Amino acid sequence: MQQDNQIIAKSENPDPAALGKESSLILEHTEDPSGYSREGLEGRYLDLKDEALSLRRLLGLNPKTGKTTEGGSYATPGGFLRKQKVAVFVDVQNMYHSAKNIYGRSLSFAKMLRECVRTRQLVRSIAYVIDHEGVDQTKFLKSLGYIGCEIRHREVMKRNDGTKKAEWEVGIAVDMLRIAEKVDVVILASGNGAFADMIPLIQAKGVRVECCAFKGSVGWHLENMVDQCHFLTQEHLYRKG
Repeated sequence: MQQDNQIIAKSENPDPAALGKESSLILEHTEDPSGYSREGLEGRYLDLKDEALSLRRLLGLNPKTGKTTEGGSYATPGGFLRKQKVAVFVDVQNMYHSAKNIYGRSLSFAKMLRECVRTRQLVRSIAYVIDHEGVDQTKFLKSLGYIGCEIRHREVMKRNDGTKKAEWEVGIAVDMLRIAEKVDVVILASGNGAFADMIPLIQAKGVRVECCAFKGSVGWHLENMVDQCHFLTQEHLYRKG
């Protein structure tokens, strides 16, 4: 949003008492917003929004409304759960096509990550990408790196019969099992039901397993096996235009 040559990043229901009259949640007037990608600007906005919510909590206010509760203090939803260490494994191909097939729009991976992690401590986030010949994914990969994702690449394999194949199921499963012992929660960002059978193996390590995907794209077996599903909606997509 442009005002006096400045971009103001507003949180929902911004509260002057929480942020102060001299808000620093802006791009300096000397900065050129055209130099930022759409994903980069959104990432900055979400980071600043998180900062505003944190300031409200420090002031004992409700993070979402900025109002004082009846008791004069505010307990953050989740409480002790904020201490949980979380690792997120993103099946990029599955998530991208799910958003396109259901809504005809692109998923904001930054919003997706915040939806499933919430107030907990993100330890690792790994995005598994398929490299398609002739497709330039440079900007997209930079946006994933900006939000803290480690990126794993895999090329499309050509079979002898001329067909092509590209999948990450085994690689993702191995990484989830390997990292599970180092975190409290494993989150799979995919609706692929092929992962369902490995969920009990991770849970047997005393680790909570969650899924993050669109309601219409989650395999029923996977949904029933995980401890919790974070269902994405149109709010987690980029706007049209």
